[in-house]
Amino acid sequence: MKPKLSRILLVLMCVFLVSQPLVARGAIETSTPPETRTAIDALGRKVTVSGDLGRVLVVGRAAVMPADALFLFPAAKNMEIVLAKTDQGLGDYFDLIRPEYKITGRLGQQVGAEEIIAHGPDLVLTKSSNYDSVVALLEPFGIPVFVMDLETPQAWKSEIVELGRLLDDAETPRRIIEAFEEREQAVDAAIATLDESQRPSVLMMQAAASDGVTAFSVSPKDWIQTSITLRAGGSPVWMDANLAANSWRKVSFEQIAAWNPSTMFLISYKSPASAFLQAIGASPQWQQLAATRTGTIGSTPADVMNYFQSDSRWILALQWLAAELHPNLFPDFDMEAEIRSFYTDFYGLESEEILEALVHAYRSSVSR
Repeated sequence: MKPKLSRILLVLMCVFLVSQPLVARGAIETSTPPETRTAIDALGRKVTVSGDLGRVLVVGRAAVMPADALFLFPAAKNMEIVLAKTDQGLGDYFDLIRPEYKITGRLGQQVGAEEIIAHGPDLVLTKSSNYDSVVALLEPFGIPVFVMDLETPQAWKSEIVELGRLLDDAETPRRIIEAFEEREQAVDAAIATLDESQRPSVLMMQAAASDGVTAFSVSPKDWIQTSITLRAGGSPVWMDANLAANSWRKVSFEQIAAWNPSTMFLISYKSPASAFLQAIGASPQWQQLAATRTGTIGSTPADVMNYFQSDSRWILALQWLAAELHPNLFPDFDMEAEIRSFYTDFYGLESEEILEALVHAYRSSVSR
């Protein structure tokens, strides 16, 4: 019996010794790995993040657009977000909602890979136009870089869905898209009642001064300034002008006079448009045009940003222009109420002080 018992004990001991590494290894293998989330960015790249996104950098030129997209999400309130400069010249929305930015400062619009890496970001957001200066430099280091284009209304909808995947938030994109579409549908339904002959001829121009000289430019026909004019019930006179397809194109007074639209609007991104309108009002040459004779020349609206650009505020531009061109179709339209509800519904902004500051800036921007 004793030899048999000894053999049994020996076998049990061997089993015990062999099983210990397996048990230990199993404990490691069953620990929960960080959750990973994947999205497709505007360049078709797969971007994967894991765990909580505690620190996000928004870098490069035109950083205001991806920053505006990020701040649509409630999760942004709890993140450390490092921004590049986003003030186009009229003010800065992010300084209003996060006063600490006035103290901590911003990154430059041109920033090297070393500086970005030093911040230890969990995610970097940038515009597609910054591929060479940002994305290509960071890719070798394995830092998640999510590229956004945001140049059309549809891009604003589809790209925030993908950004929501990285933030583990599908509800916010759904809610924001619903809010966009509710406002769009109200405009589209009214404009659909127009005959083609009821569309006024419209000239939408960017006004900019350099070295004391004012230049006027029109956008390519596939840019958002043109599509908003069409959708709002206007007839853009510059559509068939055979102008450059990928940038603002300067136009002479002779060309403006040849178009001679019934309505003109000036877009000024870096400064109030009032100075440009005053100069036009004092010019005998400009007084020969139909829009100046009838008083249908004005500026496009802004608060701390002009609404007529590919930013989340494009929806305010559409609503405003439709009501401006066709007030009889929108008898109850209240732009100030729309601005307030935009910032509340889209950005969760409830501070009456900040809302009033934005509305006041709008009032100051719209000149005749």
